[in-house]
Amino acid sequence: MGLKDVKNEILQDAEDEAESIREEGRKEKQRIIKEAEDEAEKISEAVDEEIESQKSSLEKKAVSNANMEAKKKKLEAKQDSIQDTFEEFSEEIREMSESDREKFVESVLASTEFEVGKVLGSSEFKSVVDTEFEEIEEEGIIVISESGDRRRNFTFDKILEDFREDYRKKVAEKLFE
Repeated sequence: MGLKDVKNEILQDAEDEAESIREEGRKEKQRIIKEAEDEAEKISEAVDEEIESQKSSLEKKAVSNANMEAKKKKLEAKQDSIQDTFEEFSEEIREMSESDREKFVESVLASTEFEVGKVLGSSEFKSVVDTEFEEIEEEGIIVISESGDRRRNFTFDKILEDFREDYRKKVAEKLFE
């Protein structure tokens, strides 16, 4: 018997067994359906009033679940709107023009309460920084004191994180007034 014949025989056996299992499943399904129908008929005849009570309870539960799901969807939509707002803010700071980058650096340096000795920053800031500059992967800048013991992080991810913490509630209030 060749390999192909063995393979075909195995496949045929598997198909036969699968069909047998499916047939058993169909029979079991019919048996379960019949049992359920008989039981439902007995319950219906014996306890119509109780069924009405249960039906009413289930309807109330379904309405309550639907209301809860609607609230959940509404909250998710609000969360998506808030997230979209922060993503839009993120895009805006990442797409700064050269003059906006200069203003950003000036503002950062003016707000820093120590003498800046070095600036770490992404490549697009190199041309707008007048002090010692070291390129880093993160977008934005980090300013370091002359002594090296103090630093302030103005990377875009940090700015976005701080903005999110500080203004999440205000953004939500503005969006959903």
